[in-house]
Formats: sequence, C-alpha cells, structure tokens
Amino acid sequence: MNISTDFWVWLQAACILAIFSFLYKENPFYRFFEHIFVGAGAGWAIGVNLGTIKNNAWVPLTQNGRYDMLVPLILGLMLYARFSRQHAWVARWPMSYMVGYGVGMSIYTALAAQLIAQTRASFIALNSINNIIIVLGLLSCLAYFIFSFERNAAVSAFVLPGRYILMLTFGVSFGNVIMGRISLLLGQMQVLLGNWLGII
Repeated sequence: MNISTDFWVWLQAACILAIFSFLYKENPFYRFFEHIFVGAGAGWAIGVNLGTIKNNAWVPLTQNGRYDMLVPLILGLMLYARFSRQHAWVARWPMSYMVGYGVGMSIYTALAAQLIAQTRASFIALNSINNIIIVLGLLSCLAYFIFSFERNAAVSAFVLPGRYILMLTFGVSFGNVIMGRISLLLGQMQVLLGNWLGII
C-alpha cells in the first residue's frame, strides 16, 4: 500500500467519499460537499460565460470593429431587466429571441437526425437476409403504433415481432445507461484505490 501524499488527491478522495456517504443516509458531511459542488459548478459556469462574452463579443467589437456584436451584447444586457419589477417586460424581447432560436435549432436537428436521416437509411435494397430483417422489423415496429383501425389476426401477428423488437431496444438502451454509470463508478474506484490508497 502506497498512500498518496498529494493534497489534491486527498481532497478528491474526500469529495468522493462525501458523496458516496449519501448511500447510507443524508448527513452534514454530504451536504457540505454538495454545497461546494453546486457553488463550484455555478462559479465555473459564470467564468465560462464571461469568457464566451469576452472572446465572442467584446474582443471582436473593440479590437476588430465588429459593430454587429452590439446586438447580442444589448440583448444580453436586456435580460438583467428581470431584476426590476418596473422594467421586467424588457427582458421578454431577448427571452423570446432565445426561445425562438432554440426551437428552430431543435426542430431542424431533430428532423435532420431523427426523421430524415433514419428514413433515408431505411431505404435499402432487399438483396440480403439482413436487409430483409431490418425492413420487416422497421415496418412491424411502425405498425405497432397504428391504432386507427381494429387489428385482425394477420395484423396482430405482423405487429408482435415489432413489440419484441421495441422491448429489446429499450432493454439495450437501459443496459447502455447502466454500463455508463458503472464506468463512472469504476473511475471513482480507480481514484480511491489507485491514486489515493495505492492498492491497485
């Protein structure tokens, strides 16, 4: 066993153990480090946002003569009108712009990635058993969500494989989530047992 003498490794181990202590019950040790984590996250976010404003708006405006950067700067300053009851309505303008921009971008990306790309990928030649299974599985899954007419025996038989495919897909997705969490746990165990205690 070769315990680390690095202060930052000890601090990292203390943070990990404090968060893990919540598995037993909520305690002051956990709450203290939870507040540190929230505060550090907020400070980091403020620093990143200020750096983004400086690099993407202030520097181009003052050093490169990009006067079009005045528009996002003014819209950003208008958001702070929320702190005044009398002038809170001013913040609605930049907020509406942000919501509209976000909705437009999300619709575009969702359509491009989840609808157009997947539809295009499903148009494949039926020249192999794998392609036939993919197309039949896709049609069966889509048919499972058709509720506009009563299903007869033939439709029910065609829909049944789609139901199993959906269940299998959800199971694989859940398994990926679990594996991701286990990977995070293994990383923390590596810090505790390797970097800190030197056992592994």
